[in-house]
Amino acid sequence: MAEHPNAQLEELAALLVGTPYRPLQLLGRGAIGDVYMVEHEFLGKKFALKRIHARCAALPGFVERARLEAQALGRLQHPNVVEVIEYWPSQRGVPCLVLELLRGRALREELLRQGRLPETRAVTIAQEVLAGLEAAHALGIVHRDIKPENVFLHHPPGFEMVTKVLDFGLARVLLDVSAAPPAAHEVRTATGALVGSPRYYSPEAIRREPVDHRADLFGVGLILYEMLTGRGPYDLDRVLPPSELTPGLSSGLDAVVMRSLQESRRA
Repeated sequence: MAEHPNAQLEELAALLVGTPYRPLQLLGRGAIGDVYMVEHEFLGKKFALKRIHARCAALPGFVERARLEAQALGRLQHPNVVEVIEYWPSQRGVPCLVLELLRGRALREELLRQGRLPETRAVTIAQEVLAGLEAAHALGIVHRDIKPENVFLHHPPGFEMVTKVLDFGLARVLLDVSAAPPAAHEVRTATGALVGSPRYYSPEAIRREPVDHRADLFGVGLILYEMLTGRGPYDLDRVLPPSELTPGLSSGLDAVVMRSLQESRRA
């Protein structure tokens, strides 16, 4: 039976004792943690807080690896990556991560509404995702799970939409310390554990090879194809150039997309 939202907020409030944050509402639930809207009591500003599940925090080495990863992500300052504000392990040993609060919707929700996106908008989103990934890769951070659910179309009040890449790092931390058997929906990484979504597996992940930044670039190719055509490149018996599914695309875009979908170690 699902826990009542009020009970969840009360539990989170207990974890936040001694901090300036107070919980407001549950925003979403994930495999690694739940995300809440919280308010800084002194600043009166709202943030998103990700509370890691206790079962993850209980894995040997998880909290220390999460701390190191949060430090790395704290250095990642880029307009196309969700900003990490603060990190701490609660008195109960449960890691909490404070993030900037985004307003808008995930790219997955947009695709479900629209089917496919206009070329200019799709290309802009892909370019902004690539810009965020480039900044991350420069710090040695690899996302490993680029998919529409992890791309957010942020609409800050009074400003134009900006694309934000979500969920850097914590999935990788879980991989590096987990000794549990791999789940069927995950992809194996260099550490021998698995992460990701089958629809967005990179060739390296499918071959059970070490995964690096090239897997992220492959992921961008997949979501660009989906934005342009309304379907994944592997939904049919063979991969068709996007213009065969969406006539009228700009000359040269086919080549860019198809190259991004090549097996990246051979590209």
